[in-house]
Amino acid sequence: MSAFSKAEKSSARTQVFAWGTKAVALAATGLLLVSCSSSGDTASSSTAEDLTLKIGTILPQTGSLATLGPPEFAGVDLAVQDINDAAAGLSISVEHKDSGDTTTDIATQSATALLADGVSAIIGSASSSVSFTFIDQVTQAGVVMVSPANTSPDFTTYDDGGYYWRTAPSDVLQGKIMGNKLVEDGKTNVSIVYMNDSYGIGLQENIVSTLEDAGVQVQSTTYDPNASNFTAEVTEALSYDPDAVVVIGFEESKSIFAELATEGYSFDNVYGTDGNYGIMTADDTPDIAGAQFTNPGVKATDDFQSRLKSLADYSDLDVFSYAAESYDATVLVALAALQGGATDGATIKDNMQSVSEGGTKCESFADCAALIAEGTDIDYDGLSGPIEFDENGDVTEATISIYKYLTGNESEWEEQVDGTL
Repeated sequence: MSAFSKAEKSSARTQVFAWGTKAVALAATGLLLVSCSSSGDTASSSTAEDLTLKIGTILPQTGSLATLGPPEFAGVDLAVQDINDAAAGLSISVEHKDSGDTTTDIATQSATALLADGVSAIIGSASSSVSFTFIDQVTQAGVVMVSPANTSPDFTTYDDGGYYWRTAPSDVLQGKIMGNKLVEDGKTNVSIVYMNDSYGIGLQENIVSTLEDAGVQVQSTTYDPNASNFTAEVTEALSYDPDAVVVIGFEESKSIFAELATEGYSFDNVYGTDGNYGIMTADDTPDIAGAQFTNPGVKATDDFQSRLKSLADYSDLDVFSYAAESYDATVLVALAALQGGATDGATIKDNMQSVSEGGTKCESFADCAALIAEGTDIDYDGLSGPIEFDENGDVTEATISIYKYLTGNESEWEEQVDGTL
């Protein structure tokens, strides 16, 4: 069940970017740690040496979700910079690796390399299906895995030994909000075209459930994301004479949008989700003006955008999807280590839920670290929202933003809906 509240419409922004990947390792000398504790407990007042935390990322530099890579890497790097600048008893370094997509085994190779290098936590991946290819490899090694963008409901009950967490909400929430949006827009006959993987299936099921509960007629057509042509699927979806078409996919959605344009279907009646939001730029055709997209997370503030773009590798950043979730994932790992007084995976795992809920509210690593040093139980509220992890590693409170495309494939933030899972 979800409870929702909405925020008002804001200004437009262009969703285009150019980015080059580069490995980053940032570290700084911290001050003396004035506290340590066992798992899940508030730190004591004893003095200990500074902690040194090494993490890795497995995020998309290539593949069907490469659009999401730049903001995610930038979010991690900015968090690393802020943690080190705080000089609060913990220094952190990060090693970046590519996740590729499900057509390759890049992610498993990246996991092997990071585990060999002795990381205690891995931020990644973006794709739910990709994460399933290496989650066992990481969690069974006793290393914490935090995804900023996995939304498949299947992770909630996955046997990960408590080592898997995510700062993006399950698609139970995004599916409900997308369904409610279609109902609010007066749609009564909806066709869904969705990719046949854990992400597509989970989101489709939750959209369908919400629409059917509202009495909306729904037809669904699945497709192979590795196919080169989607004419048959689009033809089938349009054969039902729908007043709305929802496309759930990644980079291949460009081809589906092109097929819809060829058929003369109005993009005023087209909807997309986080996987294909931001893939259409001013250089792409067709122009999808009128299409609307759901995207987990809050609208990136002007200050946060400026700070991300101030980093050397991200000055041209124009897409900010999952940047806040990546930032928060990194900060939470560092706070869990700081509260636990150690940087091994087990200690981080045992403190992740505790630092996210139930204590004194704090909104930055520096402020939270100061509270930990004073022996105070903390509750980190991040840039992506209040987070509030449950025992499954899921966030229990989250925000879904809704964007609308304008002429020239620029996008405009419309509203945000806050939900509780």
